[in-house]
Amino acid sequence: MTKRRELKKMIEYLSGELMTEILLCSLQPETDMAKLREMMTRICDMNDEYRRRVQNPSGTADKRLVKQYYKKLREDFGAEFDKIYEELVLLNKERAEN
Repeated sequence: MTKRRELKKMIEYLSGELMTEILLCSLQPETDMAKLREMMTRICDMNDEYRRRVQNPSGTADKRLVKQYYKKLREDFGAEFDKIYEELVLLNKERAEN
């Protein structure tokens, strides 16, 4: 199982990568800045939420429950990361088509 510190670093790194992509996208002309701001807010909220969830596992007495908790946390984070990334890709496609 991944250590909590490493899990928090992974969350921070991937959130940072999304932010970098959004900042690079914002430099392009004809980009919808309102959508980018909304995505940046979602990334910050996602980062805060998952870092907080890493710190507060439920069922700490039973190692099996803790393992399931962190497995679900990683799956949830991956799904939310993918969702935001797909929206960023679609936004870039829309900008490129215009």
